[in-house]
Amino acid sequence: MGRLLALLALIHRRFLWQTFIIYVVSASVTFRVSSEVALRRDLPAWFSDLAIALLIIGLPVVMLTSYVQGGVPSLAHHHSGARTLDEPPSPEDISGDKSRIRQIFTWKNAIIAGVAAFTLWAIAGAGWLYLAGEIVDDARSPVTQDSIVGSRH
Repeated sequence: MGRLLALLALIHRRFLWQTFIIYVVSASVTFRVSSEVALRRDLPAWFSDLAIALLIIGLPVVMLTSYVQGGVPSLAHHHSGARTLDEPPSPEDISGDKSRIRQIFTWKNAIIAGVAAFTLWAIAGAGWLYLAGEIVDDARSPVTQDSIVGSRH
């Protein structure tokens, strides 16, 4: 029971709520942009669904990173145990499993993973547009049946 109470107290820490709110706000902006792009370019519904899936997968990664690193780097001055992006781990951190987790769940790695996910999402959309013929030069545009019939008359 004591561990459960300690976990609940940890969840109520301010930096976890700040991280959650920052993530939700940025995810909603990202989703609105992806929906607008999908509507304007007549992309299939899975394009927005993929954006939602990537944002949902990213939430626990960002929250775990915030927990392990002690908060968001820009808010690090509010928390004595927090580190910035480039600050190396202290000697106390380099012992046991905690150091391995701190080395994996860094803000730098979380940002790289987010950029990689966004890049895959953009490549999927660009690939769909290319295969659908949206991104093709006029010189390379496919010949249609109507253009062949019209040239004979």
